[in-house]
Amino acid sequence: MSLFAYLLRYRRGPFLLAIVAGVISGGTGAAFIAMVNLALDADGAPSPKLIWGYLALCLATLLTRFVSQALLYRLSQGAIEHLRRRLVDGILGAPLRAVEKIGNARLYSALADDVVVIADALPGLPGICSGAAFVLVAIAYLVIVSPVVALATGGAVVVGVLLYLLMSASGLGALKAARTEQDALFGQFRAVTEGIKELKLHRDRRTALIERELADTAAAYRRHSVFGLSVYEGATGGGQGVFFAFIGLLLFAFPAWFALTGQTLAACVLILLFAVSSLQGVLVWFPALGRASVALATIEERLAALVPGDGEPAGRTPPATGTPATANAFAGWRGIEFRGVSHVYPGPKGEEFVLGPLDFEFRRGEILFVVGANGSGKTTLAKVLTSLYPPEQGVVRVDGVEVTPANREDYRNLFSAVFSDFHLFDTLLGLPGADRAAQAQHYLHRLQLDHKVRIVGDRFSTTALSLGQRKRLALLVAYLEDRSFYLFDEWAADQDPVFKDFFYRELLPELRDRDKAVVVISHDDRYFHAADRLVRLDYGQISAEEVPLGQAMAGRPGAEPAR
Repeated sequence: MSLFAYLLRYRRGPFLLAIVAGVISGGTGAAFIAMVNLALDADGAPSPKLIWGYLALCLATLLTRFVSQALLYRLSQGAIEHLRRRLVDGILGAPLRAVEKIGNARLYSALADDVVVIADALPGLPGICSGAAFVLVAIAYLVIVSPVVALATGGAVVVGVLLYLLMSASGLGALKAARTEQDALFGQFRAVTEGIKELKLHRDRRTALIERELADTAAAYRRHSVFGLSVYEGATGGGQGVFFAFIGLLLFAFPAWFALTGQTLAACVLILLFAVSSLQGVLVWFPALGRASVALATIEERLAALVPGDGEPAGRTPPATGTPATANAFAGWRGIEFRGVSHVYPGPKGEEFVLGPLDFEFRRGEILFVVGANGSGKTTLAKVLTSLYPPEQGVVRVDGVEVTPANREDYRNLFSAVFSDFHLFDTLLGLPGADRAAQAQHYLHRLQLDHKVRIVGDRFSTTALSLGQRKRLALLVAYLEDRSFYLFDEWAADQDPVFKDFFYRELLPELRDRDKAVVVISHDDRYFHAADRLVRLDYGQISAEEVPLGQAMAGRPGAEPAR
């Protein structure tokens, strides 16, 4: 199984040691059969040697079983942690476009469900190892008791295994189909949780989503899962049926065919009954292992799609506590220029949106507004500017130095951004400054959030706020980051007039006076005069570059006449 192959790749030595311990445990367990036969042959007067041998066998079985299970439990939990870390590193290390293409629902499904499915199956590995060893040793003991029965048992094992593999193949296919439906289910669950307000207000849409889309997907998932697991159960029963049929043949036909004595026949039946019982303990885990193999294949497929991008952050070792971080290669920069920069944004149906080619300059100590109609490419420009989307053509230079995969991490660390679809973390960890909690408290007061949010340790006491308040909290985090380039994507769109005025009239000039570069994506035309420059985008192209009238009249250094 691929699960075994993965564990071999993950930790070959410990895994093989656990397998050996499991095999020994199963072998010593099977040796009990020989002990039972010897005790029965002793007619109630076993020798001290037999008694001590029995006790030693008990101890060896218990000890090796414990070692095997402990090793495999430790190994399996380490493998689960490793899988989760690989997924997280894969997501962080992949280009943003690759992550967006896969989709949050499919990635979360792999992190939240596939890893759990594998974790649920791994405890069965010790039982499978010891059970398989038990069956093999039992058959080996049969060779001593009756070579003919041992040969026939080997044939029955081959028939049972082939029957099981034949039946389980279709079951595995059904489980793969169920896993595909699960991705769609996670997407619909996300629609329910994120769109709960709209669904409560719109009965027909709620009915369409729940009674048709979600119900159909859930029914398909249930159908494939039930069929797949039932086929696995049928395969398990078929394998057991072969052995029970063979035992019947042994009881009623073999004595006539091969003149077996009653004592030999009893010993053979006893061995086979033990073997069937152990085999049942092995086969009962196979449906779970089948699902785990599908889950592991899905995770590997997701990881293969998350091809690492050049200059992505994953894989870098953070500096140890107390060790100063490496200096940014672009520290002290004054200007960022685009030369022939373009980016193609593919749509879901093959259509393309092309941003650029752009020739433009961003300056430190300047407020730049990017304006334009919805869909004109403003947010795409923000992602290209911050190198979340590396340009497909053209170059980005910082004070004449080209941004390349080797220095892209340093370039990205120039920016502090609040995107329109921002995520608000509830912790201050990772932010600079030993007094960040005190600074955060100061900004909470300034942003009028101190009556709702407190700093507890290095965390916000709550993030369950209105969208406008959450944006203010995101702005607080941007303050604490203290980067040289600030980008705000429609930050003021959800603010009341007081904070909208605060943003444009106080915050932005304050950042400029602190020698920060500021880019604001905005539709607030009544505040356009707050910009030093204004760029209009139209279908991915710069249609106009202006100096707002208020700034031109103010005679700011470097200001050009309004156009």
